[in-house]
Amino acid sequence: MTRLGKIAFANCDFPYYAFEHGKIGSYDIELTEAHPVELARRLFNSELDISPISSIMYAKRSDLLVLPDLSITSNDFTKSVLICSNGNMELSDFNGKTLCIPETTASSATLIKIILRLKGINVNIRQCEGTDIDSMLNTGDAALLIGDSAIHAIGKYHIIADLGNEWKKITGKKMVYALWVVREEYANEHPDKVKNVLDTLIRSKEYAYNHITEIANFIGKGKNIDCGFMKEYLHTLNYELDNESVESLMLYFKYAKECGLADDVELRFFKP
Repeated sequence: MTRLGKIAFANCDFPYYAFEHGKIGSYDIELTEAHPVELARRLFNSELDISPISSIMYAKRSDLLVLPDLSITSNDFTKSVLICSNGNMELSDFNGKTLCIPETTASSATLIKIILRLKGINVNIRQCEGTDIDSMLNTGDAALLIGDSAIHAIGKYHIIADLGNEWKKITGKKMVYALWVVREEYANEHPDKVKNVLDTLIRSKEYAYNHITEIANFIGKGKNIDCGFMKEYLHTLNYELDNESVESLMLYFKYAKECGLADDVELRFFKP
């Protein structure tokens, strides 16, 4: 039985839908759902074998292999990685302000630090427990929201920035938020099991691309999100890991190193 992680956000419900709901055959997979940072912790502690993790967490380890053809990527607006506030503040007003960042994110927390550095904006960063936006806005001037929390904040709070759009404006590139990785030890011992999970995820992803309306309606109803918005949201995301995505990912790692948030990174792939 291969222990597979799943990010507990709508953006991961999409590629997992087909095999979770019996639309395609799957076997010998045990699923664990949690937020990205918790999934990385469990993977690092050998409590999971394969999992999607925040991209920056890959840079923290040398014993992981990237699964090919899988990522969570946006080519511009993400709609679920947002800086929000109660007022009409803009990024240009951020100097000296306090930004609260939830403990559930790693890639987006690194991304906003990169963006602020490239723009020459000095901000006080405060790590916060939980994802309650009102609690964060009582503590700071603005809050970073990711995943479903960000989606639910749209229309209720002032959106200062969509980080996918900010990254696109600065670099002209996609933003790769998450990668699927396998522990190298497990891959060496059980390559057939890893290939089984990879094949299952690829088939599930392809089903999802061909049934966006069906899945958008299911996720929207389950998470109390407008189904029309959910369909639009899923169209903004990409689950491939093509050459352009890899180039953008390496640029992200380069900027992370310049910010003192990562060392040199080499992408090493699992080869089925």
